[in-house]
Amino acid sequence: DDDDEALVAFLVALRDVATAHGITTISKEADLGRESLYKALSTSGNPKIATLAVVLKTMGLKLSVEAKLPKRRRAS
Repeated sequence: DDDDEALVAFLVALRDVATAHGITTISKEADLGRESLYKALSTSGNPKIATLAVVLKTMGLKLSVEAKLPKRRRAS
């Protein structure tokens, strides 16, 4: 499923950014165990939105949501 693939890609990318920032530092600042953070950001991770929010905040990032544009209809 494309949505699952997009989520996995997002988590892996976020893990890469967290690794660049320092997993130990992030886990301490976010008050999460290192192993929990690795698990949440793994390809099989299913983190709570609160976990994502605190990890992103710790790295100086934020998550935003925008409306999906409707598909344009083709003229008949």
